[in-house]
Amino acid sequence: MTRKLRYPSLKQALLCWSLLVLTSPVWAERPRIGLVLGGGGARGFAHVGVIKVLEQNRIPVDCVIGTSIGSLVGAAYAAGRNPNEMQTRIVRANWDDLISSTLPRQLNTFRRKQDDLYSLINVEFGLSDGGDIKLPSAAISTQKIEFFLRDLTFAGTVKDFDQLAIPYRAIATDMEDGSMVVQDRGDLVTAMRASMAVPGIFPAVNTENRMLVDGGLVRNLPVDVARETCADVVIAVDVGSPPLKRDQIKDVFSVADQYTRLMMIQNVAPQLKSLSSQDVLITPEFGDISASDFKKGVELIDAGEVAANRVLTQLQRYSVSPQEYAAWQSQRNELRLQPKPVQRIDVAPTNVVNPEVLKNALNIDINQPLASNEFHDHLMQVYAKGDHSQLDYELRQTGDGEAVSILPIEKSWGPNYLKFGLSFATDFSGSQPWNISAQYRRTWLNDLGAEWKTTAQIGSSSMINTEFYQPLLLNEAMFLSTYYRYFTGPLSIWQGDQQLAEYEYNKSSVGLDFGSVLSTHTELRIGPVFNEYSGKRSVGSLVFPESSNYDYGIRFNAFYDNLDHYFFPKNGSYFNAYGYYTLGVGKQQENYARYGFVYRKALPIDSDAIHFTLKAQSTYGEQPPFADVKWLGGFLNLSSYNYQELVGERFVYGSLQYLHATSFLSGSYVGSALEVGGVFDTQDQRLDDALHYSASVYLAYDSFLGPLYFGAAYGDNRQARFYMMLGKQF
Repeated sequence: MTRKLRYPSLKQALLCWSLLVLTSPVWAERPRIGLVLGGGGARGFAHVGVIKVLEQNRIPVDCVIGTSIGSLVGAAYAAGRNPNEMQTRIVRANWDDLISSTLPRQLNTFRRKQDDLYSLINVEFGLSDGGDIKLPSAAISTQKIEFFLRDLTFAGTVKDFDQLAIPYRAIATDMEDGSMVVQDRGDLVTAMRASMAVPGIFPAVNTENRMLVDGGLVRNLPVDVARETCADVVIAVDVGSPPLKRDQIKDVFSVADQYTRLMMIQNVAPQLKSLSSQDVLITPEFGDISASDFKKGVELIDAGEVAANRVLTQLQRYSVSPQEYAAWQSQRNELRLQPKPVQRIDVAPTNVVNPEVLKNALNIDINQPLASNEFHDHLMQVYAKGDHSQLDYELRQTGDGEAVSILPIEKSWGPNYLKFGLSFATDFSGSQPWNISAQYRRTWLNDLGAEWKTTAQIGSSSMINTEFYQPLLLNEAMFLSTYYRYFTGPLSIWQGDQQLAEYEYNKSSVGLDFGSVLSTHTELRIGPVFNEYSGKRSVGSLVFPESSNYDYGIRFNAFYDNLDHYFFPKNGSYFNAYGYYTLGVGKQQENYARYGFVYRKALPIDSDAIHFTLKAQSTYGEQPPFADVKWLGGFLNLSSYNYQELVGERFVYGSLQYLHATSFLSGSYVGSALEVGGVFDTQDQRLDDALHYSASVYLAYDSFLGPLYFGAAYGDNRQARFYMMLGKQF
């Protein structure tokens, strides 16, 4: 039996064609493409590799939507950067510095450099007037990152982000109510910072009466925002971190990490589900590269290229002709962001800090484009004073120019600050000094920036040093300083390798200095001082007569310090020349003088360094016993000799160290030192008027708690010594 074939009627054919048209994408010329760049820390550098492939295959982008690190790459591309320019800046950046909570030491004010001697832990607490401890709201300031973002986006701005070379959106989270915030206008860098403000790591961004943090909390892959903005087709790049395995969840930190990963995965899931067959999903493979591996920019960018090429067939559906792509690229270049003339400058009000400290930063030429590098340098000079958690600024388009709004954000945990320190050492024989220290600092006691700072120490020796520092000018070109210092600790008396006695040494000083801060590296001081001192035998034979005395006179100090690190310098120099001339001495003694210097110089050799030290002191006239106790002996102070073995008022010491940075652990070193020194009025006549020698090798680590050393030494006294030291004790 045969069946007669039936053909559809014309009416049925037209109906089917209509349904096909209604259910298929309709694009007049080409589909509008939305590029979605997800969050994922350093893994987001893969976005640059994806953009490279898009450009190589002539795939134009009509809008770019970014979250967190995706907002950084997206804003750069939307502003007009090409992927090669982005890669150059990412690879060239010093990420250790950019995401560090500290400034390079050479930028610090001289007063802050002086505190390095105490080896305080680099964690600053606040102290309320009621005695409550206050904590910073974020671990890392984005001050340096902001300047990097300005360079990445040509230091320019537009009224709204649709006016960029490619329309752009940055996703953030409202910290107060948890809602998603799509940023489409305002200052471009502010939007980027808000989108990547990981809570607790980077500070929240306060803008337009909202407290904004990382957009990954609500939309780590904002596909829906791309569709609402422009997209017929979405190209989405997911660089989020996968969940940890059970055996990787070991402590409170990994638990917190897993919580964050799962939260982001949950908000990404519906976005992935919304992708259609017309869309393209790119998921780079990173192996063991983590979200914090910012220094692996090249590998991460390569991973993005590889991932995009894996789906190249899907991407090439949206390639356009060379002529059409050239026209798109030409239009993009014409809209590349450019700095505009500054027409107005505004400064937000401050609570504690005198706003006049920003005067140098406000030296901006009106009707000229902002000189970003010079402006940033001035802001950093103010930031280095330590009063602000951020010194932000925003650019707003005003007619044919722009307004610069400076936003000084004072530390929420100030203006009273606390720091703590811990130090310990042993030579594995008789010396085991240890100390716990604390520092209290009260800033901006008046409009000129008066400061009260007290440092106290307990342990093997005790010390208190309190100073009221009063600038006479806001730039500290002249200042007055009144201070009180007290020290008490053991003083060992040796003969050869035998300890004869131990004295309790005490000294207190009260004085007034007049001085000048000439730069962040240089300070001069001179002024009257009154000293009391004593030595009392506590153990052993009476080598010196027990004594107490006092004197008063004039002291001076000249400092220069631009070392890049106090303990492990690779560049810079340090110089301190000092002197003291008495105007009166108790117990009918004649006046005397004391003078000396300390010089240190560091020279880089690739990643290694040579460090040279020379110090010496002498006296004029007869100095009373215990007036000023100095010694050689101990680690890196004539290392083969006992701690305090060579005590005297006239001495000379020099050392040459070689410091090799190891690849085992960032901040770790292998070092060696050659030392020579002598004390010329020691009680041990065998050592008097002679120079002595030591050689040492050591392992060192610039730890969170301070410098950590393990060393061994041998010298002309034919003694081998071994050391462990945290902080600076010997």
